[in-house]
Amino acid sequence: MSPLNTMFLMVLQVILVICKNSLDLCATLLRNLRSKKKKLCRSLHLQSRRGVAWTSRYSRRASARSRWYALAEVGVPRRWWVYPRSKNWWQQFIRLTWDEEQWIESFRMSRATFFEIVEALRPRLQRQTTNMREPIPVEKRVAIAIWYLANANCYREVREQFGVGLSTVGEIVLEVCCAMELDLLRKTVCLGSEVTTIMDGFAHLGFPHCVGAIDRMHILIRAPGGRIDEYGNCKKNCSILLQGTVDHSGRFIDVEVGWSGRTHDTFVFQNSALCTAMDAGVFIPGNPTMDLNGVQVPALMVADGAYPIRRWLMKPFGKNGDMRWQTFDHALHRARNVVECAFGRLKARWRCLTMRLPVFEENITTVITACVILHNICEEKGHGIVADLCDSVPPPVSRDEEDYYHNDNCYKEEGERVRNALADFMLGHQPCP
Repeated sequence: MSPLNTMFLMVLQVILVICKNSLDLCATLLRNLRSKKKKLCRSLHLQSRRGVAWTSRYSRRASARSRWYALAEVGVPRRWWVYPRSKNWWQQFIRLTWDEEQWIESFRMSRATFFEIVEALRPRLQRQTTNMREPIPVEKRVAIAIWYLANANCYREVREQFGVGLSTVGEIVLEVCCAMELDLLRKTVCLGSEVTTIMDGFAHLGFPHCVGAIDRMHILIRAPGGRIDEYGNCKKNCSILLQGTVDHSGRFIDVEVGWSGRTHDTFVFQNSALCTAMDAGVFIPGNPTMDLNGVQVPALMVADGAYPIRRWLMKPFGKNGDMRWQTFDHALHRARNVVECAFGRLKARWRCLTMRLPVFEENITTVITACVILHNICEEKGHGIVADLCDSVPPPVSRDEEDYYHNDNCYKEEGERVRNALADFMLGHQPCP
């Protein structure tokens, strides 16, 4: 047999195989169409005559398109790569709105501060332009995240506001919060070099040689994986503890986030990085001391009665004391009120902390840390809080000041010696009425 005939037979065999496969595919499609047709006929009995004709005509056209796409072995083409949504609000706001009050009301910060944050996060959030589509600008990404943190809105409301997809909102919020934690945390949440200024600020409040006030706050979350017993607090709510330390102006200098709401406050304090650093004397640059009648007083911090007393951590004496105790407790409460007001402003600005955070367990710490970072930026820039936001946040609730059963007895004697020396000093320097 000649080579030409052999090639002809091979081509013919290939054509036969293709035809056979096509016939099998068509037979399968026909069987599926028959079954769909039966289901469609059953549902059409309940429709009007006009609706029946329109539905059957639409079904025939869709079936014909599906058959040809299947025979050509290609997928059904997308109608949209990105669902068309209105983007007018954001474009008009960023181009036409120059009023600082509107910027602070919408994003809790001025236009200049907003774009400073954008430029700081641009290297990490910038995305490449591809042949398929253009990326969402960094300005819009940061605006979506800050808008979500500043308002008690769900992802659907943010989606309609900025004209993006639902899953896109969730991804952008977490990306921006993670970028803030990586790039801005160490720059904003720190003690800084102005230790003398902080001490002078607390001294003006009546408590000398103090650099910080410590307190904690419960932030409600959804029970991760239904583990209510693991995260349930004393009020039967699932929460995460935020232990914050602020300076005299209400700016956070240290945060400890991640412990479950059922963990005792003192246990969180004893296992925090702040406690370890203060015990070692490495948290405050230079670790300055003050001599009071032969007692060396280190740089101090104040807390309520639930915390254990230490050489550097002062707590109130308690009730039923003499004039010396009352003078000390009054000055300590004035200094500690700074941290309670800071927590109030934190929740007033970032309203997502007033509701249950709808994020996964591994992302809760990142979102809370981002709120603390933005709070410090707004405090440093001097941005106030809208009046109606302050009125909607409940005031801090006073707690019973009780010692933890596992108190640090080894530090108690040194702490009481420093506290007594401070009480004598404050009583002697009390201003005359």
